Amino acid sequence: YWEGESRELHRTKKGVGTIMPTFKSPSAKKSRHFADLSSLNQIKRRKVSKRKKKKDSEDDDEKQETEEDVKHFDSKAWVRTTQGVERQMSIAKLMAHMHLDILQQGEDEDQDKMPRAGKWFEAELFSSGQLILPPLGQKIREISVSTEVFWVTSCEAKNLKVVVNDTEFLLSKGSTFYVPPQNEYELKNLSKDKDVKLVFCLVRSPNSDEGEDEEEDTAEKD
Repeated sequence: YWEGESRELHRTKKGVGTIMPTFKSPSAKKSRHFADLSSLNQIKRRKVSKRKKKKDSEDDDEKQETEEDVKHFDSKAWVRTTQGVERQMSIAKLMAHMHLDILQQGEDEDQDKMPRAGKWFEAELFSSGQLILPPLGQKIREISVSTEVFWVTSCEAKNLKVVVNDTEFLLSKGSTFYVPPQNEYELKNLSKDKDVKLVFCLVRSPNSDEGEDEEEDTAEKD
């Protein structure tokens, strides 16, 4: 290339040697394979602009709830329970209503790597919420009491390690999995700089009375 143009080359025995190419003619014309670098730069700028717009759109989605929205939002509705009784319960929540607490799993655990979790709803047969694993964070091995269903809403590709008993999975955003009752499982974020976010639902058996008192508390508080 010379001054942005592709030119024909030939070898010469003069000057720099027999194997170094030189220009056949300073007036050589552009090749039909010539790439317009200015067009390539425009394509790159368009891609960067699209990524920025997508990120701004995601940020705007999270900012749609105003303080006024939260203040006047009514989460309650009259519903019929499994016992056939009508009662007023909280069945919808805004993002601002969702609070996450640090899960204390050990005395020597690095606080920056501790998972955060919070339940959105407590009902007779289920509870649901969100779990966040910080970079290199881990939810240590435990035995599931109920059926635990998880949806991965944010994660770098193959950076969520899920171990159920002796079986290991590497999952990404959009993946889902569940743990049957009375089985061991653990979760680990393999990423060094990105959180893993999961939505979970704990499904209880009909004969379990776990969560009934919590349902009452939820209805009264909200």
